[in-house]
Amino acid sequence: MIEVALQLTRQYALVPSSAEDLEKIKNYRPNQIVRAKVVGVKKQRSIRQLNLYWACCSTVAQNTQDPKWNTKEKVDFNCRVGCGLKDHDYIAMTPEGYPQFKYLSISFKNLGHVEACDYFNKAMDHMAAFLGVSTDKLIRAAQDGMVG
Repeated sequence: MIEVALQLTRQYALVPSSAEDLEKIKNYRPNQIVRAKVVGVKKQRSIRQLNLYWACCSTVAQNTQDPKWNTKEKVDFNCRVGCGLKDHDYIAMTPEGYPQFKYLSISFKNLGHVEACDYFNKAMDHMAAFLGVSTDKLIRAAQDGMVG
């Protein structure tokens, strides 16, 4: 299975949206019937916003001695837990009878623009509260450390 971005033409034909996507579908023969799951993109996610989020995660990790928060990946996980970014389709029970949750990825595929904005606002507040600083101060510190 491959995943490609397609564009719907006025004639209702689906065509690859980039040269890279075209190369991916060349594994199939012309006129071959293929199965597709089509999902429309309503509003593009912001790569700048995602980069700021990861910069904030790095800033928090660099400014704590807490072993549960000392890498950007741990900060990210703690934010997803703290902000309740649960996959409600996946709940398992531990042998002791406690629910065990799977937390959603923040990938472009997983979160739409509005959901991502809401999550990032909550997560940055969560990180700032952990450090005991304002959200604005955390964001400024992260931006100061960003390249480009």
